[in-house]
Amino acid sequence: MLSEHVIPQSEPDLSVGIILPEDNIQQVVVDIPMADYNVSANDAYVVDLKNETTLTFSLAINKVQLRIGDDVELNGESLFIRQVGECHMQQNAGILVHDVVAGRGFHWRKKIGVYLPGDLEIKFIDNTLVLINHVSFEHYLMCVATSEMGAACPPALIEAQTIAARSWMLANVEKKHRHLGMDVCNDDCCQRYQGTNFLTEQSITGAQNSHGIVAMYKGAICDARYSKSCGGMMESFDTIWGGGDLAYMQVKRDIVDDSEQKVDLRSNDAMRHWLETVPNSFCSPKTIPENELIRYLGGVDEEGHYYRWEVRFSQLEMTAELNRTLSLGADKIAAITTGQRGGSGRLKSIDIVYIDKMGEKQKKTVQGDVAIRAALHAKFLYSSAIHITSSPPQGALPEQFHIRGAGWGHGAGLCQIGALGMALENYSTEEIILHYYPGSNLVKLY
Repeated sequence: MLSEHVIPQSEPDLSVGIILPEDNIQQVVVDIPMADYNVSANDAYVVDLKNETTLTFSLAINKVQLRIGDDVELNGESLFIRQVGECHMQQNAGILVHDVVAGRGFHWRKKIGVYLPGDLEIKFIDNTLVLINHVSFEHYLMCVATSEMGAACPPALIEAQTIAARSWMLANVEKKHRHLGMDVCNDDCCQRYQGTNFLTEQSITGAQNSHGIVAMYKGAICDARYSKSCGGMMESFDTIWGGGDLAYMQVKRDIVDDSEQKVDLRSNDAMRHWLETVPNSFCSPKTIPENELIRYLGGVDEEGHYYRWEVRFSQLEMTAELNRTLSLGADKIAAITTGQRGGSGRLKSIDIVYIDKMGEKQKKTVQGDVAIRAALHAKFLYSSAIHITSSPPQGALPEQFHIRGAGWGHGAGLCQIGALGMALENYSTEEIILHYYPGSNLVKLY
């Protein structure tokens, strides 16, 4: 695992959570490829594995259990599968783990098979199985580059994505899963990692060309967050996560033309106008037509509208949704009013005004980007850069709610579709990084 508050001078190893307690998995099935592996219980009893072997790990009472044929049974708090010899990175190299959750809590949630390089640890936590991939850091980054964005992306985008991923990981700020013995998980709450499923020569080369390079600001590694699409305007760190701003993660147009920089989206009127237009930006359909994006996106993304989008709810649908996500106990939704906005128009709060089962008017305030997006859509609203209207607009209770939005994700830091647009317009890796993390500089750590 990574060491806290340490800038590494050599390549570290990483512990990546693949199956988490919230997945509630009672059985893990893996296929061992044509390579040399062994399996051990608590590092004590080691069994060499045959090629093309399928193993099924089960949850027993306070232990993990594995049967191999009729003669061998392994039990322990942790079971390990280790590769003997060097890991050769190529597509679908490594151990195949079946039914891994991708997109936890998001609209694209599904189960996929994942090929994992390095070693695996299967252990029990809270009466469920957990799987951790122990892998070298640069091998992890090779996989992240094309898990986040597809193989067709230009080299400058792949290198910039790799540098951002390396920087974010080594900044080691969030530590969401450290109590589980993991540096990071495999999904969008950290960084999307799907092993070698989509590994390409381009992503291998991108990691090799940027080996050990990070973005730094005043001697510290940048907490280099990124999202799929900023919608034309990057957001500040503080608006999304609080705790004060980062100088290299500010509100900024996703364009280099200074004459188009001055847009303030903190008012509802300004936001409404912004959403009704398609302003120039690197992530705009004017740069990359949205029907071409699927060529460049990660393996679990879907074809759709990323820059501007809209959803509609009937009164019945909105009431049911907010009762589910917020436990309101509402009979009707009277209004959804928007509070303060960040510079990209992303909301800091909303007020839900509703009529309860007793006919009384009540109000519920929802604060923060993630909470707002989770409340307003069963599959997590694409962005909180939204404008909400209802019809009829005044007087009677609304019959419909109309949400128009910009971008996919939190919008702070690197905009992946915008970085793709920059790469397609022949901007260099360094120019992309400095655009999205202004004031930073690239440093080779190892």
